Amino acid sequence: MSARAVGVTRAVRRLSRLRPEQVRAVRFGRTRLGRRGLAEEQVYAFVRQVVDELIARDAAEASLREENTRLKGALREWQARHSRSHPDNAGHWTDSR
Repeated sequence: MSARAVGVTRAVRRLSRLRPEQVRAVRFGRTRLGRRGLAEEQVYAFVRQVVDELIARDAAEASLREENTRLKGALREWQARHSRSHPDNAGHWTDSR
């Protein structure tokens, strides 16, 4: 496994902190006496945290998709080279798309 793949794996593990059930369970404090509603600073801080985590997850996911595409290409190249050098293997590795 490459250093890049290890880094992506670690990033994905770190990003698994915020789960849907945690978001559903969040409760915000009430405002001070005389005001109605929730404490805005708590709501905005939470929204910033969710946005930051979603942005990081999107970036990690894009990186994983990129790595997957690169690996598929490398595998296809290897298969093509290998099947040419071993004619008896022709047809065993085909693109299923």
